[in-house]
Amino acid sequence: MKSFYLLIAVLLFSVSGFSQDTSSEEQTEDRSAVENLKAVVEESNNYQQYKVVEKVKINNAIEKVSTEFDRLTSQISELKDSIQSQDGTIKSLKKEVTELNIKLTDLQNQKDEIQFLGMALTKTGYNTLVLSILAVLIALLLFFIFKFNRSNLLTKEAKQNLINLDADYENYKRIALEKQQKLGRQLQDEKNKNQKFNKGNNK
Repeated sequence: MKSFYLLIAVLLFSVSGFSQDTSSEEQTEDRSAVENLKAVVEESNNYQQYKVVEKVKINNAIEKVSTEFDRLTSQISELKDSIQSQDGTIKSLKKEVTELNIKLTDLQNQKDEIQFLGMALTKTGYNTLVLSILAVLIALLLFFIFKFNRSNLLTKEAKQNLINLDADYENYKRIALEKQQKLGRQLQDEKNKNQKFNKGNNK
């Protein structure tokens, strides 16, 4: 008996809501699936603590939800593909940036390098090497100048000593000659004395 009354109530509500369905059908097409489902529930007739919903409306709402779900799923898939594509592009760009940085570093190093005797040296290393070579050459030059001056001084001293020695030798020769002459005169005097003495004895 209750089911009979329920059927009558459903028919009455369906007839009263039919006029509203035609006017609101165009509006439901512009609503989202969730809004449409809410509208179907809100616009449905009440029976005691229940909501009486027409099959057509609930089926349309379900179909719209399904369509919306498929559309959102497709959008999500497209967004995933787009994100993956962008991620690949970002990785490719990062790789290109890294390669460019490496090339830039290599170019900077080549710019800062100087070839010296087949060796690649940085400007700092090259400057240090050149300064070291110059320092060694200057030290050798100063050493040779010192040796030359010392040798020159020793040569002058040797020449002066030779001059002094020659003067001493000449002086010695003069003194020796004078002594020799003196001794010669003394010897001659002694010879003369001996001759006189011998002549005196012979007489």
